[in-house]
Amino acid sequence: MTKLAAIELITCDTEILKAANLLKVLSHPIRLKIICQLGHEEKTVQQLIDSVGTSQSNVSQHLAIMRDKRVLSCRKNATQVLYSVSQKASIELVQLLKHTYC
Repeated sequence: MTKLAAIELITCDTEILKAANLLKVLSHPIRLKIICQLGHEEKTVQQLIDSVGTSQSNVSQHLAIMRDKRVLSCRKNATQVLYSVSQKASIELVQLLKHTYC
């Protein structure tokens, strides 16, 4: 038996479902880019539009999906909507992806 085979990974169906749902959310390049742009800080929708490089409606659609799946949270500050990462596991996953692929 190899060392990797001896390591038990996810065995609980609930945890597998949570991980699969997070992977689904982050599987789109724009959503992955949004997470990378947010990191550990809060940004306005306009800042995200500028950094992601796509249309306002496209960014808004992806933000809505991520908010609906509770990966992001938002708050209003006067006329601005600010987004932040609410699922820290998504940041950890992106860090792992960076370590693996970059």
